[in-house]
Amino acid sequence: MKVFNFFAQIFAIFAFLTIGSFLIIVAFHILSLNDAMIKIRELYDSPWRSTQSGFIGLLFITVGLYFAKMLVKKGRESEAIIYQSELGPVVVSVSAIEDAVKRVLKKYHLVKDWKIKTLIHTKDVEIKIRIVLWTGAKVQDLLTEIQSEIHARVSKLLSDENKLEVICDVQKIEDHGVDVPSLDENQSVTV
Repeated sequence: MKVFNFFAQIFAIFAFLTIGSFLIIVAFHILSLNDAMIKIRELYDSPWRSTQSGFIGLLFITVGLYFAKMLVKKGRESEAIIYQSELGPVVVSVSAIEDAVKRVLKKYHLVKDWKIKTLIHTKDVEIKIRIVLWTGAKVQDLLTEIQSEIHARVSKLLSDENKLEVICDVQKIEDHGVDVPSLDENQSVTV
């Protein structure tokens, strides 16, 4: 699937570059109107060149529509995970998974800030959490506890078929220190 995404992005880049180049040519009069009309007449006068440009245009439209359909379809699949339960299909959205992770993180006072990114690959779920911690605990023990609790909480939302991976990435560890403004020699503190 990554190969198709690569080609879709390359196709989109070339399409935008072509349109942009055409607009610049028109805006700055790089190609005169008479020269453009001569080239268009040559294209219209030659049935072979007309057919050739028509097939190339049709090819570009077909490939563009195929890539657009593929990207839209891929986008829908990565927004939720669907599995079959005894009572029917169950859909668990990415936002529901991230809400469960947020509830776990709010319980830990040593977690200052976080960013959550949930990736769904068919039946596998990968949760990446970037965390900013306060000082005061052994980081490895804290992260192990957070990962196990997140794994337990999110596993309740998913089926046994789904593979769950929780990745914690510590961005910073900050002190609790409060910024106290420094006093000049001539200033005094009043209470």
